[in-house]
Amino acid sequence: MKRTVIVLNTVVLLIVFFFYGCGTADQTNSDSESSSPSPGATTHIVKMTSNYEFVPSSLTIKQGDSVKWVVTGAKAHEVASGTFIMTEDGKEGVPDGLWKTGKMASGSFTYTFHSTGTFPYYCGAHLDQGMIGSITVE
Repeated sequence: MKRTVIVLNTVVLLIVFFFYGCGTADQTNSDSESSSPSPGATTHIVKMTSNYEFVPSSLTIKQGDSVKWVVTGAKAHEVASGTFIMTEDGKEGVPDGLWKTGKMASGSFTYTFHSTGTFPYYCGAHLDQGMIGSITVE
């Protein structure tokens, strides 16, 4: 029964990624601002806090804008694009391959979005604490 639920969840996620995840976002760089931002583009800041949250957790931006995730607390975090599934051991990340930082004890990561759509993301180390977010690009 558990195996069936996991397989069904995986199939549903693949279908969702197929229909909604076809847009791509391009990483311009990490730990710095974009070297050649689009004219009129904005860099939006998302804080990664010691309270295991992204602030803000949901953000709506324009195509060509960047998001800069900044570690603001004493805990290390990561930012990985994708969703999660529930397993018997808790939440498990399902990366979509657009970006993944690895653990960052300090610093920042910047990503420029060149396509419209909704881009979910999470901190793999703190999924069970609810550290998830999403970027909507118009």
